[in-house]
Amino acid sequence: MVDVENVGLSLSYGLSLNGVLFWAVYMSCFIENKMVSVERIKQFTNIPSEPAWNIKDQLPPSNWPGQGNVDIRDLQVT
Repeated sequence: MVDVENVGLSLSYGLSLNGVLFWAVYMSCFIENKMVSVERIKQFTNIPSEPAWNIKDQLPPSNWPGQGNVDIRDLQVT
């Protein structure tokens, strides 16, 4: 037969273990999210810059564009 004191002690330890397990999983996820944030920051700081807006040797003529039309043919959107 199981004593009542042992049942109460087991329930108390079980509930506290549940809280500790929840805290450990929560902190593990929190730290992993922060590490991913740092990886993203490091990744974005190493992106090469775009070229200059105007390239002197490749400027379009001053009258370009003469007109603006967009022709869409065989467009399929799903």
